[in-house]
Amino acid sequence: MPHSNRFAILRAVGAAVLLTAATAAWAQPTDTLTATYAKPGVNMKQYKQFLFKPLNLEDTRLIPPPWVEQPDPKVWTLSKQNQQFLRDTFASAVRAGVAAEGKFPVVKEPTPGTLQIDVHLISLTPWAARGEQVETLGSGMLTFETHVRDAKTAELLFIYQGTQSVGKEYQANTPANKMGDIKEHFTTWGRNISKRLSTAQAQ
Repeated sequence: MPHSNRFAILRAVGAAVLLTAATAAWAQPTDTLTATYAKPGVNMKQYKQFLFKPLNLEDTRLIPPPWVEQPDPKVWTLSKQNQQFLRDTFASAVRAGVAAEGKFPVVKEPTPGTLQIDVHLISLTPWAARGEQVETLGSGMLTFETHVRDAKTAELLFIYQGTQSVGKEYQANTPANKMGDIKEHFTTWGRNISKRLSTAQAQ
């Protein structure tokens, strides 16, 4: 194999590994994340900013934890109000997380040099039903799929699937605590993806 081809392959593998590390930083140590697709030959140094698409809640399911017997479907349903809260919180918290690192701007237009992040929230599993008087470790679990694209060309660069814990502390099962956990979770996504893209570009 010619030396130039070997170098191109190594560079492509390196880019995939680095972005996998970037997305893995969104998760807590006990969480899972799988890179299901990585386009060869991606030059991460060309990307200087992010564009976050609205959180995709199409077909998102609210799944009872395994210890709930005969769950009431009316209780374990993601209401329109909760959907709007998730979309609004994602949009503001991820942007705030990126801005807090001060490395990359978040833009609204698909301009050259922009990484587009599309997150599809597949399911949410709260540890307790609404109104249940209990304490839980965090608020629950979420599963998601993320597509990373070149914003200008819409070319698909990476796909990730993951399961993550939401919240780290024991707390009462209240709407305020759940909302706080979600906001902190999305903010951490923004901070860590900014940090890891910066690290990838320094290689």
